[in-house]
Amino acid sequence: MKNENFYNAVSPFYDSMISFEKSLQKRKAFYTTVFAQKNIKTVADLGCGSGLDSLALAGIGLEVCGFDPSAEMIKLANQNAGKVKAEINFYRKGILEIPEKFTNKFDCAVSFGNTLANLNQNDLELAFQKIFRLLKPHGFFLLQILNYSRIKKQKETVIGFTDKEDSFIVRFNEFLKDEMNFHFLSVNKKMTSASSHYSTKIYPHKQKFISGLLQQAGFSNTRYYGNLALEKFNTTNSKDLLIFTQKT
Repeated sequence: MKNENFYNAVSPFYDSMISFEKSLQKRKAFYTTVFAQKNIKTVADLGCGSGLDSLALAGIGLEVCGFDPSAEMIKLANQNAGKVKAEINFYRKGILEIPEKFTNKFDCAVSFGNTLANLNQNDLELAFQKIFRLLKPHGFFLLQILNYSRIKKQKETVIGFTDKEDSFIVRFNEFLKDEMNFHFLSVNKKMTSASSHYSTKIYPHKQKFISGLLQQAGFSNTRYYGNLALEKFNTTNSKDLLIFTQKT
């Protein structure tokens, strides 16, 4: 499951690392395009984090419930929703912890931000079964995960860095035999002893494995893309693996 201590620790850095408003507008445009020809009114945001996707979905008129196991992320999501007066119900629940009262409640479920890479193979299988039950008949599931086929083949160690006034933040991977460790290092420029280092385990699930589990759970009509522009997924070059699938 998602490492709550890790995400509680790094959550204060999130808003300073991204242009939240710019990302929000980009996601709203994406969802407007994707849902244009679909009758979607209710959405579950799984692993909602700071609330970016929940706000984007609510911003195009949808009823949204956001779920995340991190107390700090739920707090941040509520704060962000309050800034724009968005009415969203946020719950401190991981995917496998979502109560049965939400069964058959949603027209669509989304999972962005690489959330599913926090689940081991067994939990991922159970998560897809859970998501299937959350959806109404013919409901849609949209998920995003990093393209680990490319990342592992090219041994992409450094993910990114942020140069702030008082600190320098580096995010990087450590490659193990079957798994990976994701590291978050914040170096204090004025006092290195005040620097922070956090890490969490990542499970680098690939397209073939994910596809098999989705099919076993009952999903079909599955399509694969490499980014939010809906370009065709390429195992070698695509940064992300974006999957659209449907409950049958």
